[in-house]
Amino acid sequence: METPQPLPPAIVEFVANNPHVQALQEKDKIIINKPWGYEDSQFSFSKTDTQEIEELRHLLILPQLDALLHLDSNEAEFIFAFLDPNEKDTADYLDRQFTFHFEGVTYACGFKETSKRLFAVAGKFRRLPSARGIQGAPQLIAFRDSQDLKALTPSGQKYFEGRQPRSFFVKPSIAIKTVPWEKLSRHLNLVMTYFDRRSPQIEFRQAVDQGAVEPFQALRLTEGKFPAELSVRSSDEILLRLIEVVRTTGARFAFIYCFQVFEYAGFYFIDAKSKSAVSRLLRSPSFINCADDRIGELLSILTEVAQNDEVRIRRVVEEYCDPKALWREVQQDRDFFCNDINFDGGFSLPKLIAKDTTEETWCSMWTPKLIDQVTKTRNCLVHARERRESKVITPTAGNDLKIRRLLPLARRMAEQIVLHGDPV
Repeated sequence: METPQPLPPAIVEFVANNPHVQALQEKDKIIINKPWGYEDSQFSFSKTDTQEIEELRHLLILPQLDALLHLDSNEAEFIFAFLDPNEKDTADYLDRQFTFHFEGVTYACGFKETSKRLFAVAGKFRRLPSARGIQGAPQLIAFRDSQDLKALTPSGQKYFEGRQPRSFFVKPSIAIKTVPWEKLSRHLNLVMTYFDRRSPQIEFRQAVDQGAVEPFQALRLTEGKFPAELSVRSSDEILLRLIEVVRTTGARFAFIYCFQVFEYAGFYFIDAKSKSAVSRLLRSPSFINCADDRIGELLSILTEVAQNDEVRIRRVVEEYCDPKALWREVQQDRDFFCNDINFDGGFSLPKLIAKDTTEETWCSMWTPKLIDQVTKTRNCLVHARERRESKVITPTAGNDLKIRRLLPLARRMAEQIVLHGDPV
């Protein structure tokens, strides 16, 4: 059996600085997997690439940033793009330099020619198949392709004609490892776009709870198969448009639009019991006499109808939503709904069901629990501080993934109200 060869000292030092990466030797190659913490990419070096390998000892890579942090020069190089100096928009910041003062630290910032070290790393960059939607440093592809134009199509070659490689550099007055990059990035983005609406932005990817990103497949067929015959009555135009937006927007806003369906339908909602009571009263032969007891009865019914918004929403959901259909959505992602859902920002939803909950149990307990959870979630999405909660759902990638898991259930509720409710 062949004895594994030790990794070069520069690779050992690189791994020590970047514990999220995985380095190994394969015959005449040194492979570095997960350079940005994701299994979607790798660096592949030949053992003869001694200079490129040696450069790695000076690099720090943070999975949250599409950047190389140069430890020897104490500056961060954010991977950017190839810019055309003849385009007015890019010419405005092609060589822009400025000094940024933040929390007692000075940062020398600016767009400059991309470093040779970044080009060297890009030349060894490989994109791998991945089921995840998140990619680390996608900009590196262009810097890799620019080094082998003959391998590109004519249109690909033409793209690089006259363009200049640029990176965005940030050099702090403190050690680069101690910089609060998330906080700094947010404030830099704020001031850069305040003074230039077309200024490029620093993307900072927040760490995501692995439980939130586990693959799940939303329920496809509501009743197990597509019906052979369908009939539907005309629905309210506003409700139809709200549902259309739900289908085409991101999870966070889609959830809010689902709740707008509840609010809109609830505003006009009169439950079957109240309708029957009003109809019976108006059809009474003696009602024309406007007797005091009849007027009092009508006012009593109308008072019952004119409830607060939360009660009206609750009643419209209870009236038009089928708990058995909703149960199928819960069953589809059962493990998710069997646990508390904790959001960045401090807000937490208690588990919707227990591990032993059955369809029969669900149908007896789904309301008001489900309605309360949907309402609280919506309130914490819309309001920076929900008036009854001291905690919030902050706009993070992890939170968006959790909302995406809640969305099929909220969407099914909204669709049922549109399909089954009375036209407004």
